[in-house]
Amino acid sequence: MMPLNHCMMNLKKLGHKYSSLKNCHACLLVEKYTLEKQACIVIDSDKVNQLEEENKTLKEKVDKLNTALAKFTQCSKILNIMLINQRCVFNKRSLGY
Repeated sequence: MMPLNHCMMNLKKLGHKYSSLKNCHACLLVEKYTLEKQACIVIDSDKVNQLEEENKTLKEKVDKLNTALAKFTQCSKILNIMLINQRCVFNKRSLGY
């Protein structure tokens, strides 16, 4: 009878230990889920930083291109004015002929 009592006590101890480990496992699953969410947020914030840097670079390129386009447009207007005011080589009017 003694070994049976001993086995029953061990069974109860193991039952308590199993319950405790089961609760610990549930807590660890919740913690894992929370950490995964935080990791996603960290990854997203890294992605946001990367996109902000790319946005800054693209804005700088757009500003440079706008400046170049403005210069080109101004030079085009000046060239058109010069072409309008240009005289034909054979036009001798106002030279006294």
